[in-house]
Amino acid sequence: MALSAACFLLTLASLSAASAPDCQELVQPYMPEEPEQLFGKWIYVMGAGDPVTYHKALEYMKSSWIELHPTSDNLTVTLRWGDYCFNRCIFGNVNATVSGLTATFRKNLSDHKGHLLQTCSGCLLWTDYFRNMDVTGRYIMQFTRTGKIDPKDVEHFKTQAKCLNFPENFHSYDSTAGQGAFSSFSSEQWSNHHKVALLFCEVKKCMHEYNL
Repeated sequence: MALSAACFLLTLASLSAASAPDCQELVQPYMPEEPEQLFGKWIYVMGAGDPVTYHKALEYMKSSWIELHPTSDNLTVTLRWGDYCFNRCIFGNVNATVSGLTATFRKNLSDHKGHLLQTCSGCLLWTDYFRNMDVTGRYIMQFTRTGKIDPKDVEHFKTQAKCLNFPENFHSYDSTAGQGAFSSFSSEQWSNHHKVALLFCEVKKCMHEYNL
């Protein structure tokens, strides 16, 4: 009887282990069957950086959003962003080149190369490596359409971040903070404003420490 019970428990354990996704499955690059699903606005909800200097840099970012837009070139996507740090709104845009599942672009002084990971419905999970002269680092950043995320999806993100050896004390924010400041800009105002926005946020400090 005891032997039968032990065999039963071992069977359950093996089934449980088999059903749990491993790290290789969790961190595979991902692209939806309909790339159009990626376009539009996404609001940052949590993330992590590596090494610790860049992980800590996320503390300066109190709110952030990105927008992805198609171009006439199927291999190019326009990335537009708005960050709120040091009580300033920082805007910018750049064209990203897509090759297979990988996207590359230059933001501020850094060259970025990364891809999407499988994530929750209505979510976008981005991870990349970047180089700024002789300095390198990486990020993992979770976005959603609403700026909110279900607790079970937070746990899934934590598992993915752990698989990639990011710090476990990931950053998360009330993503509505600072959004009011962004909403006051029309498209035309934004177009003119983003050219000088980097003068805000104490340029040297923001571009060196807050290197996204």
